Amino acid sequence: MIGALLLALPQHEMSWAAFQDKLRGGWAGQMIGVSYGSVYEFQSCGAPILAPLREWKPEHLENAIQQDDLYVEMTFLKTLAAHGLDATWEQAGADFRDSRYPLWHANHAARVNLRAGIPAPQSGDREHNAHCDDIDFQIEADLFGLIAPGLPQAACALCDVFGRVMNYGDGLYGGRFVATMYTQAYLEPEPTPAAVRRCVEAGLAAIHPESAYAALLRDVLASFDAHPDDWLATWKAVEEQWGSRDSCPDGLDNPFNIDAKLNGAYIAMGLLYGGGDFARTLEITTRCGQDADCNPSNAAGVLGTIYGYSRIPAEYTSGIAALHGKKFSYTDYDFVALAVECERLARELLRREGGRVDESKGMLIIPEQAPRPPSQLEALGYSSEQIKAVEKEWALRVVPMERWSSGWKLITCGGAMDPGVRDCFGCKNVLVTHPVSRAEPAAFEKRELLPRNSPKLLLEVASHSDPPQADWELRVYVNGELLERRTIHSPGAFQRVELDLDRWAGQEVLLRLENAAGGAEDWAWEAAYWGQVQIL
Repeated sequence: MIGALLLALPQHEMSWAAFQDKLRGGWAGQMIGVSYGSVYEFQSCGAPILAPLREWKPEHLENAIQQDDLYVEMTFLKTLAAHGLDATWEQAGADFRDSRYPLWHANHAARVNLRAGIPAPQSGDREHNAHCDDIDFQIEADLFGLIAPGLPQAACALCDVFGRVMNYGDGLYGGRFVATMYTQAYLEPEPTPAAVRRCVEAGLAAIHPESAYAALLRDVLASFDAHPDDWLATWKAVEEQWGSRDSCPDGLDNPFNIDAKLNGAYIAMGLLYGGGDFARTLEITTRCGQDADCNPSNAAGVLGTIYGYSRIPAEYTSGIAALHGKKFSYTDYDFVALAVECERLARELLRREGGRVDESKGMLIIPEQAPRPPSQLEALGYSSEQIKAVEKEWALRVVPMERWSSGWKLITCGGAMDPGVRDCFGCKNVLVTHPVSRAEPAAFEKRELLPRNSPKLLLEVASHSDPPQADWELRVYVNGELLERRTIHSPGAFQRVELDLDRWAGQEVLLRLENAAGGAEDWAWEAAYWGQVQIL
């Protein structure tokens, strides 16, 4: 009787071969999308890309091997392989903490927090992570949809564990949106305009309806309905209403926007206006700008899942064969091993959710699951001033001044450009700081008893090496009096600054060094690199 009741429940059927093809199509789509847009990442902020895009070549796919869009997901995959589908925040956080690859924004802040003893999920909360609304988990959540064919609730349950390691609020909703689109993509037999719209609407249904993310997606759908043949009209409407809403500290004073929801809107636009056409989807998602490699990676991944690997136009997949046996950076997986491990997890997840694989018929029996939003709205609505305060507190906590030079105390610092102490430009133990804002500099101080005979302050300082126009303003104070103010434009090479302290010979003084915003027109790349700071 129980078996008969289970069979009577709504369900979907899919051949195992079709599932394998769609799974590989999803991973291939991510690789194609990130490689397609890689040269445009943040090259156009607050403006669409209207110039001709570069011609696609199969060898571009090599770029995908070293992309964080892919290798971070595979850390999550490794956690699931080791600990199972019931992996905890603690286990997910530990594996992420121990990773050794470069990270940025919410990912970087979360890993710093984890290494400082702040566990998940607090590592992703606004209280500790000023980047928690950034795009990070959105570009990494594809995995959870790919191992949950037709199972949006199961995919989102995994998102709520792994996504909280580094994100919160709209940053977490972005992951739920993306993962749920993949689960729906498995159920779509053909890449039609109606199919991609169902994917977008399913993703919307998996996030809280009162969230800003949901409001933005509703705006995109409404504008698409009003202007179905004019993606620029929708782009302009989105930019006017949402383009300046970025809680990331790095985007508060410039058009740069790594906010999850704005970039999520571009994913939705690429899918809707692409209408199921692979080339058109890649093009439009990239042309929207901002994070123009991550967004086409998500969009092409969803579309690739609808297509299946075998039906993606061969011009895009032909470069994958050349990568056979080549592992994604920092991982144990090549393309084949990746798919095999995901197949194993999908089988297990399907059984947990009440489905099965009918081995005799080679079929997946998938119980019907509707997308479901979280019961509680995660949105703190911090002001830009509050965000900067969180970022300053974070930088003060994580920059190890004692490793750099004894006696100096960090007074204030922004969180952009990875502040800390590290090796760079051929030198060891370099202090990196960044202004809090255009108006507020980074600063550190030290009390020092100066020599009686001709004391001098010797500084070795540099500016960022790329772009070459990067600069910053050095300010030196003695007992609150400005001694020196000059622009430092020394890309990737330390220059020597020697200042006379004769007026204070034999006295105990308070020295203050500041890294203020430089003279570049755009507020970007303002990091200061401090080598030696000596009293002679």
